Amino acid sequence: MLRTKAWFVLLLLVVFLPAPLMAQEMMHGKWWNNSSMADELKLTDSEKKRLDEKYIEGRRKMIHLKSAVEKERLELDFALDEQDTNKARINEHYDRLEKARTELSKTRFGLLIEMRDIIGVKRFQTLKEMHRSRNRNKSDWHSKDRPSRRGRY
Repeated sequence: MLRTKAWFVLLLLVVFLPAPLMAQEMMHGKWWNNSSMADELKLTDSEKKRLDEKYIEGRRKMIHLKSAVEKERLELDFALDEQDTNKARINEHYDRLEKARTELSKTRFGLLIEMRDIIGVKRFQTLKEMHRSRNRNKSDWHSKDRPSRRGRY
């Protein structure tokens, strides 16, 4: 039983660790409604409307796909908890979970590409730089508040 739980914890780390790392690289929410970003990118009202439409369409798809991921995650949990489940059945559930996660990831990426198509490659590059700069500034702010670890054992 302890061995099964150890495998389960390891599986959870492998499955869920990459998602937060990828999410850090993407812009969140309706960034085009931020007036300073919209002004710097010189977004038109028409572009904002198209971004809103794509966002709503994408969110609907992602809600459905997130639900599928949660369902497959639950099924895998059940399979791992069963005493008489064989490795093939566990792997089958894992494969279905990964397929659901891949579909969700492809949808997110597709939405990103559609937004790039709306604003154009040059402004998309500017948007990426704005995002990196914002993250860098957050990182600098957090590091200033932390005490130095030098000289610690």
